[in-house]
Amino acid sequence: MRLESLADFQWYNEPANVTFEEKNVKIIAKPQTDFWQSLHHQIKKDNAHFFYKTLKGDFTLIVKWQFTSYENFNQCGIMARVDERNWFKSALMSKNKNTPEIGTCVTIGGYSDWAGALISTAPEEIFYKLERKGNDFICFYSSDGHKYIRLRQFYLRGIEPDIKAGAYIAAPQNTPFEAVLDEIDFK
Repeated sequence: MRLESLADFQWYNEPANVTFEEKNVKIIAKPQTDFWQSLHHQIKKDNAHFFYKTLKGDFTLIVKWQFTSYENFNQCGIMARVDERNWFKSALMSKNKNTPEIGTCVTIGGYSDWAGALISTAPEEIFYKLERKGNDFICFYSSDGHKYIRLRQFYLRGIEPDIKAGAYIAAPQNTPFEAVLDEIDFK
């Protein structure tokens, strides 16, 4: 990843600690940050950190994250966003490192759902791919950047021709979370 390729990106909720290096971006998420809308849990969080580009039309986005821990539901993943009430996110997260789970969340009209699956090993890096074809989206993940596994196909309500797409990071509990954004590229 080259710094000049990030010129059109912007932050939604910029983190306090970001280091742009020659080939990656080191980010520390603030504690108690998340993207989540739930009446059941009475939580409305829209304060996590989202590094995005605004796009029109079809695209394929590849994001690669490196991290050493994702306990306490810490997460770094991929996101597509219309507004605070309509968005999608996918990330690896877990209550503890012994039960890694890859999950997706679609929020429509201010209501978030959650679909997750346990994975057998706890990786220290992960790739995500998000494809937009018309108003349909398909999200994938990969451990090697070559063989991708489909996670979910979905539709976003209220979608306009423009959509924000990129990488996000969150630390929902009381401690910061550090991860390295190693790749973010549109094809």
